[in-house]
Amino acid sequence: MRDTPTTTTSHADHRRVKARLAAALDNGRRWTYTLLDPLDDEAMHRQFDRIMSPLVWDLGHIGNFEELWLLRGLGDRSQHDPDLDRIYNPFDNPRWTRADLPLLRRPEATEYAADIRADALRLLDAIDLDPDVPLLADGFVYHMVLQHEAQHQETMLQALDLREDPRPGDADELAAVDDPRLQLYLPATARTVRQPRRVDDTDIVTIAGGPFGFGAMRGVDVPLGAGPAAREAAVAAYDNERPHHLVDVPTFAIDRFPATARRYAAFVADDGYREDRWWSPRGIEWRNETGHTAPQGWVATADGGWRIRRFNRIDELDPRELVEHISFFEAEAFAAWCGGRLPSEQEWEKAAAHDPATGTSRPFPWGDAAPGPALANVDRALWGPSLVGSYPQGASALGVEHLLGDSYEWTTSDFEPYPGYTTFPYPEYSEVFFGGDWKVLRGASWATRRGVARTTFRNWDHPYRRQIFSGVRVAYDVDGVGRPATPRRH
Repeated sequence: MRDTPTTTTSHADHRRVKARLAAALDNGRRWTYTLLDPLDDEAMHRQFDRIMSPLVWDLGHIGNFEELWLLRGLGDRSQHDPDLDRIYNPFDNPRWTRADLPLLRRPEATEYAADIRADALRLLDAIDLDPDVPLLADGFVYHMVLQHEAQHQETMLQALDLREDPRPGDADELAAVDDPRLQLYLPATARTVRQPRRVDDTDIVTIAGGPFGFGAMRGVDVPLGAGPAAREAAVAAYDNERPHHLVDVPTFAIDRFPATARRYAAFVADDGYREDRWWSPRGIEWRNETGHTAPQGWVATADGGWRIRRFNRIDELDPRELVEHISFFEAEAFAAWCGGRLPSEQEWEKAAAHDPATGTSRPFPWGDAAPGPALANVDRALWGPSLVGSYPQGASALGVEHLLGDSYEWTTSDFEPYPGYTTFPYPEYSEVFFGGDWKVLRGASWATRRGVARTTFRNWDHPYRRQIFSGVRVAYDVDGVGRPATPRRH
């Protein structure tokens, strides 16, 4: 029996759900084009790195996925073009082959996506969101399509962050260039920071042992007073986040904040990349093979400091900035150097979601409200990670901060199904990845759309990848009085 996401009962409920979905679809598509419109056709069709797709493939794939699930899955529309199913199937076409496919040219891909979207909105207006049909209940399939587009927006940003063109780095100078082909990726020059409060970036929080509710609730189980954001987070959850179940987690400690550039630079300066004792055997192999000696984008300065290259622009690296673009192996070595380890995903979610006062689990660290500018760095609000201590209102009930937004955080957990897992609605999102060489990341990044950011969301990637917006938070085994069991080092 499939895990039915939720049910609503009244016609008025259905109209409200449809109105919210239509607005979200429109908003999501506008966000896609805020990324793509500043690019010329050459950039749209170029493959910046073999591990990333040409951006025009992502655009065509977004349209094809929507055609498959909304128009042909729910409606009676015939295939737009059988060749598109073949070209935009990610499993038949690994990323490094996609530049050689007969892709739709940019105007064609744009028209295709627009055509599909127009029909999808007409279908949404007419369709019955039958609560007894899991795909339709509370608009689950529309949430799936929305998240799919949002996740591709984040993937496209990863690709753009790998672009390396010999261009000047001054934003004002670039903005004044008339030829758009010579301009930097201007959206990223909107990079800004919030002024943080002053904090100790080595502070830790001890989390008492005991059971807590792990994984996404069903929509029908969300309390009526929780509000629409909490309900939508439950409805939108993927199959790999279910079922919600109790997990007993022993007492542990965890950093209140993710690692800062200051702490990570100390690891590098302490020969952290040279000393094998901090690295796993696979990590040593990866480190020696790649030759990496710092996070992606870090540029050493003549005086021994660091600058940061982000979207082809080099800026000063603020030591208070949260680290991103590190692999699992780097995160693991940094944690060992600190005297700790990476958290399991059960530990991470308990720190993020558990409310000891009520015994319940929160959809967002701060409660039931949707992510907003005072709570978390998502939705490209800052075009990069924030400075540590910027979001005190976003703290979890246990006092842990920066859990959603800034950077995904590596965990020790392999990507596996929860007990009682059921594939829904298709195996290619989760099931085919179970048991592979994947490590789970938790949280969300600054590039994540708010509709994807929730405490139960599970991201995953190969342990050797670091093009994703990934950081690290250290956990610790504790002694009898809740202190780290091994000496800490920063």
